[in-house]
Amino acid sequence: MAESTASGTLSVHLNRAELHAVELPTTFASSDSFVVELDNHGEATHVHLRLDDALSEIASIPTSNHYVRPGATVRVPIRVHESGPVTGYLTVATAYGSQTEEVEVAIEPAAGKQRVEIDESLIERTDGTVDAGPTSSPTRSSGGATRSRSTGRTRSSTGDMSRSSNAGGLDSSGLLGATAVVILLGIALLFVEGVAMYIGAVAVLAGLVVAGYLLLS
Repeated sequence: MAESTASGTLSVHLNRAELHAVELPTTFASSDSFVVELDNHGEATHVHLRLDDALSEIASIPTSNHYVRPGATVRVPIRVHESGPVTGYLTVATAYGSQTEEVEVAIEPAAGKQRVEIDESLIERTDGTVDAGPTSSPTRSSGGATRSRSTGRTRSSTGDMSRSSNAGGLDSSGLLGATAVVILLGIALLFVEGVAMYIGAVAVLAGLVVAGYLLLS
């Protein structure tokens, strides 16, 4: 007999070791309806299948008696109507009941599901990655400080340029005012006879030149 099976098919070998021999696993587990596969290795035989009381409460066999020809395979469905867990016995009989074998059948919702094993080395590598994370923080902080200092210098330079521009504007305004005074004095001297008239003309021309230069600059 085989040790145990957890799948959707319960394999039963007939006449393989000797006439009327029945070979099947000692235990079988399923989460739902399954199939009993009768595989005949020898002479034609009659097979009777029977569920015990525990299994009969949640499962049923459409036909209990089956004729299996030589070398043929017959698949018999076992219909499970309710979920388990329920454990019972399925009896397989040949030669009109003279040869019988039983298999323990467990109907369990988790039957046939595989357990997933986690590689511990993956966990170690993951932990290493997490630990290495904080070491990169100082670099980002340093970069932030550098940008902050650079921004401060930029703002300081901008302030200096603004103050220089204001000072330049004040100097230009003062020169324009002085030039205007010179021009007015020159105009006044134009009305005086003699050398003063020529001095006034020169003062007016010089004032106009200086004023034009300041305005253009």
